[in-house]
Amino acid sequence: MNTGSAAALLLLLTQTPMDPALPGPETGGRVAERFQTFAARVASIADSAGRSREVDALVSRIREAGTVMAEDSTLTLIYRGRARHVFVAGDPNGWEPGRDELKRLPGTDLFSCTWTLDPAARIEYKLVVDSAWILDPLNTLRAAGGFGENSEVRMPRYRFPLETLPRGVPHGSIDTISFTGPVSGRRTSAYVYVPPGYRSGTDRYPVLYVTDGGEYLSRAGMNAVLDNLIAEGEIVPLIAVFLEPRSDPADPRTNTRMSDYALNDSFIGALSGELRPFLLRRYRMLDGPRNTAIMGASMGGLIATYAAFMHPETFGLCAAQSPSYQWGNDTLITMIRSGPAKDFRIYLSTGTIRDAERRARIMRDIMREKGYAITYAEYPESHNWLNWRGRLGEILRTFWGKR
Repeated sequence: MNTGSAAALLLLLTQTPMDPALPGPETGGRVAERFQTFAARVASIADSAGRSREVDALVSRIREAGTVMAEDSTLTLIYRGRARHVFVAGDPNGWEPGRDELKRLPGTDLFSCTWTLDPAARIEYKLVVDSAWILDPLNTLRAAGGFGENSEVRMPRYRFPLETLPRGVPHGSIDTISFTGPVSGRRTSAYVYVPPGYRSGTDRYPVLYVTDGGEYLSRAGMNAVLDNLIAEGEIVPLIAVFLEPRSDPADPRTNTRMSDYALNDSFIGALSGELRPFLLRRYRMLDGPRNTAIMGASMGGLIATYAAFMHPETFGLCAAQSPSYQWGNDTLITMIRSGPAKDFRIYLSTGTIRDAERRARIMRDIMREKGYAITYAEYPESHNWLNWRGRLGEILRTFWGKR
């Protein structure tokens, strides 16, 4: 076992997620009247100089607020500048760049588009100005994901998950390990989080295996969530094993997640039959299905559910976020529908803005009918890391909450 790591890798694991740390500025609906009222008033002004002054004032107020015009369920995006065509691509329209066009306000250089959203929604988007994809220059909120940075909107009733913010609390420590299975020959890299006080104590702890572990650390800041909830006494201390799908974390070409997470029995066998015993010998982990959980998002949610279904004697707890249950023509849905109920507890969540909601609801209904212990949740967000980050506290409280 290698418990050391390069300085750059440790920095990656301990830094906060790449989006604004604070809940964010007030919504733009408070900085100006409704856009429709503004547009009608500007249209009634005869001279171009007067119209320009009104546009200047509106843009200035939005710049000062630092965000877009969002009120109740109405979101108005605006762009000011010289352009032939301006479109918006984002979560609500499936990132299709030619679907929703910002229309020019006659007699001005101001373009606008209105979306109707759930008042508690959080979305990501980019503007497409004459074919160039750009961040919204009037919106200071940014969200980092697997494909770079996007502009972000938090609607008025969205509640920022405060437990995701790093605080001045005792921190757990993270070991970097590399393990090669003696039978499978599979090389696995992982980051093992141990709670504060672990090094000086003798207690044993439940364990959570996290697929796409490097991203749950770097993009979702899961170590900060663990630190906060443990320090506040909301959950019992636990060990988390963040599985890295790249055999060499520094080389993206070694990423095997799309094959490993596609209902791959050899991956599950190596995890439960080789890596887990290895870790049980080296860390003070509680054994047994009620003390062992597995979780993941997207394809990681698919393989987490499959692992619990195939090996409930090992993984008695499972969390699936926006799981890719559509894989293989709904193979896992068919297996669970036609097979006997298994003894494991599952937390299943999805966004409702072009996320995994259709098949997640199908799986929810099947599991409820079969008598599974299931906690199900939906949120007006999409298929991205900030959605999944926001649910971490609920997952941890569901399985290990003390209150």
